[in-house]
Amino acid sequence: MTAAVFDTLVRFLRVSIRTAIVLGIIVALGAYLSGAGRLPRGVRGTAERTADSAARRGAAHGVHTGPVGTWVEARRRWITTRVLLVVALVFARWNHPTVLTVLLLVLILLAVLALLAAGGQRPGRRAYTAR
Repeated sequence: MTAAVFDTLVRFLRVSIRTAIVLGIIVALGAYLSGAGRLPRGVRGTAERTADSAARRGAAHGVHTGPVGTWVEARRRWITTRVLLVVALVFARWNHPTVLTVLLLVLILLAVLALLAAGGQRPGRRAYTAR
């Protein structure tokens, strides 16, 4: 009987601690990957090359971003900041966030950032065209 009452009272605390740990790890990883070290620069460079490759492949198959791609690339930092704020607001407003909630929001965030990277054209380069 006492164990059941204790488990009932502590259940939400356990879920909250797990969620806070996962959120802390994700925030720490994001902060590290936005830094100036060799590994973070390499990861960002690989991500940019992958996005460029996806854009070129899409252009080869008739998918073009046109003026929207140029607009997105010119304002990518602003858009990224707003997307991060929206995800943070959704997390803060979630009634009972769990580890699954955190992971789902991170996956949505990564998908949006990947679309921004692949959809934006770099100002210094010519537009992607099919050959």
